[in-house]
Amino acid sequence: MSWIVRLQKSSLGSKYIMAITGAGLFVFLIGHIAGNLLLYFGQEAMNAYALSLHHLPYGLLWVARGGLLVFALAHVFIAYRLSFHNRAARPQRYQYEATLQASFASRTMPYTGTLVLLFILFHLAQFTFHLVAYNGPYTDSLGRDDVYTMVVNAFQNPVYSVLYIISMLVIGFHLSHGLSSMWQSLGLNHQKYNLLFRKLSPLAGWVLCLAAASIPLAVLVGVIK
Repeated sequence: MSWIVRLQKSSLGSKYIMAITGAGLFVFLIGHIAGNLLLYFGQEAMNAYALSLHHLPYGLLWVARGGLLVFALAHVFIAYRLSFHNRAARPQRYQYEATLQASFASRTMPYTGTLVLLFILFHLAQFTFHLVAYNGPYTDSLGRDDVYTMVVNAFQNPVYSVLYIISMLVIGFHLSHGLSSMWQSLGLNHQKYNLLFRKLSPLAGWVLCLAAASIPLAVLVGVIK
């Protein structure tokens, strides 16, 4: 394990870890939001999907959760450490001319990342641990956990829906820079592929987040009910 310690202590190694863990978290986000979009197909589709996750063989669900936790902790730890080192190396604020070339998303990565972390904790408290605004237990006619009704009831509250939509926009901003810089950190910054790496991957992040944001909006206007 000593090579991992040495890797994360170097600037280049930290960027590799950020890129790899960020990619892993993005893959999870794709699967998570794709599953949530089953809400558009009704109670049966959503509850059957949720049940199938809990019946994955060999404890794969808990393996995935454990791996996700490790990736998330590593990503957050390295992100804050890099941010701290960058501030320590440049104690004075950048001049306006220096920040002009940097995008809004890149300049606000530490702040959007912190907001994303807070949202994840709230999201887990609400939908996984049932500590926030939970009126269950929810059970459908087949005796399964009624995830569909739980989510719909939560998003019928405009406060939670607006909070979720805003959080998706924040994640979109975070991904718009994170996904493009990820390729550069992995050494895949080539003129032939810059259109794919710098343009299409952030666009994929925005499409994903807007798809997720559409769910509470669909509940509020009665498309999902």
